[in-house]
Amino acid sequence: MRITAIGNRKGGVGKTSVTLGLATGLRLIGKRVLVIDLDPQSNVTEALEGAGEFDVFDVLYGGEAGTLGQAITQTTWPGIDLIPSSESLARLESEALLTPEMRLKTAAYGADELQQYDHILIDLPPALGRLTLNGLIWADRVLAVTEPAAFSVKGVTEFLDTVKKVRSLPHLNPQLEFLGIIINKTSSPLTSEHSFQIGELESTYGVDVREPHLPLRTAMQDSVSTRSPLTKLAGRGAAIMTEKFVAHARYLDGVN
Repeated sequence: MRITAIGNRKGGVGKTSVTLGLATGLRLIGKRVLVIDLDPQSNVTEALEGAGEFDVFDVLYGGEAGTLGQAITQTTWPGIDLIPSSESLARLESEALLTPEMRLKTAAYGADELQQYDHILIDLPPALGRLTLNGLIWADRVLAVTEPAAFSVKGVTEFLDTVKKVRSLPHLNPQLEFLGIIINKTSSPLTSEHSFQIGELESTYGVDVREPHLPLRTAMQDSVSTRSPLTKLAGRGAAIMTEKFVAHARYLDGVN
């Protein structure tokens, strides 16, 4: 079982659609996937149409070890299960709780239901608070998503600064592995702004900027809005995006 947290400090970069695309790609290469929606906006939960007796807020607020598996629910996307979010999740950022940043790790401890999955993907909120820390502290690996725009690239920098802090402290997660950055919503052909921002990212992060880049395609928005995996959508755009996500999925599955 591999646990990958996916994030950026800034919203609007397509983090939700990338998480769903990666889940689809992993499924297409025969992997069993669980998605955990840690974003109070609940976009992943709505797209996957997953609802159960409990959600991730119930689990984290309860603070009991081994309870995370109780919130697993099936979705309308074949082979992809979900631990859903809710608007109540935002309360965890402000309420007085004992060790609030450790609650996801605590809930996962001894949760045998998680062992059936090859990959767990955690959709982090576009913020650097308690919820993001919960994901980073429990995850094995972390993946950043950005679009090639100045504010989004700045958001990646801020997000990765938080990742560095988590890795640097022995009581948090010094084993957390940085898998790289996926660039989303690239224009075709590249605009001068996109070319510049991609160049800046490659200059700073080198081979950690993962290939292939993901072009701006309506299929990505259609997948979320129609609540359907890319494989169920017609058109060349959906086929192209599926192929690119399979490539990223093979990388995720091949990294120990």
